[in-house]
Amino acid sequence: MQGSRSNRIYLLTRLVAGIIIPFLLLAFLILFFFPEDSGERFAYRITPSVMAAYVGAGYLGGAYFFAHVLAGKRWHRVALGFPSVTAFTISMLLVTWLHWNRYALDDLPFQLWLGLYLVTPILVPLIWLYNRRADPRLPEPDDVEVARAFRIGVRLFGLAMAAVVVAGFLRPSVLIAFWPWPLSYLTARLLAGWGALLAVANIYISFETRWSAWRIGVESIALWHFLFLVAAIMAPQDFKDGRLANWYVLSVTAVLALMAAAYVAMEVQRRRKQRLSRGSGRHQGVSGKS
Repeated sequence: MQGSRSNRIYLLTRLVAGIIIPFLLLAFLILFFFPEDSGERFAYRITPSVMAAYVGAGYLGGAYFFAHVLAGKRWHRVALGFPSVTAFTISMLLVTWLHWNRYALDDLPFQLWLGLYLVTPILVPLIWLYNRRADPRLPEPDDVEVARAFRIGVRLFGLAMAAVVVAGFLRPSVLIAFWPWPLSYLTARLLAGWGALLAVANIYISFETRWSAWRIGVESIALWHFLFLVAAIMAPQDFKDGRLANWYVLSVTAVLALMAAAYVAMEVQRRRKQRLSRGSGRHQGVSGKS
């Protein structure tokens, strides 16, 4: 039964991805390159610029993910991103509700924002439930398994992040107190919403053993945080005391280095297995002819 599943990305899933991508790209362009205009071109003004760039880079990471949903060939490679995107969209709707008085209701950017986050918390999980039946639950040919110890570490990291997310929503003053750049109650909860995406992503993916199911998610998150580091280097004055070498920048740098090392190690294993498989196939072919 499992082997008969197609592992394909359904047309409706691709259409939804195609609709979402332009919104994500537009948000990235505005927030990353024109943060000073976020009040006019985005749903609300985000300050300082490094905070806007963090959010904008996150939207580009999302566009990267949904581009693979749109053009990808195998469902299981993107399936694990949908629960984390669902957590994020619910968080954004919650932020909107909690800070309703901060928005200009007659502005088109806010109306687009509101429409997007009224629809996606329902649409994204429904699409995931609809397409997930296509997953054969089997590794790809030449796939490799993510080590259990690494998966447990990722899960614990996700659980710790989930605790920070809950604190950020319930007591945003906690985030405001120790975060390295200035936050308001709104941006603290906005940050917690992005943390919800990461928390769910880490927890959910930690139960998946197939490296092929991890790869695109790892690339998406790495792209997001690499661009954040670029923005941080360009605007060190946005940090408290003007210090670029703060705990968050150093933590992101360390996590990116760990992600890069893990990614390279898994890809080396996969390609080694691929070469061995091809060599074995050629050997069998020669033996069959003889």
